[in-house]
Amino acid sequence: MSQDLKQRDRKRWTIFAIALCIPMLLVLGLFFAAKQDAQTKKEYDQLSTEYANERQARENQQHLNSEQQYQQLQKDQEAQLSKPAKP
Repeated sequence: MSQDLKQRDRKRWTIFAIALCIPMLLVLGLFFAAKQDAQTKKEYDQLSTEYANERQARENQQHLNSEQQYQQLQKDQEAQLSKPAKP
């Protein structure tokens, strides 16, 4: 009977130890997930900032090109208007 009691007691402690490990593993999993999420958010914010800067630089360059084309067009029109008309 004593052997049977020891066997049941060992089984109870094993189940108890497993039951304690499950919540600890869940907490560790949540910790690593939160850590990975923070790292991913940081990378996403960095990429987002880079893309915004690139887009702004591209728009500035397009605006500058448009401005230069407009000024060149004005110069061409002024040159054509200042030429004397041929009879």
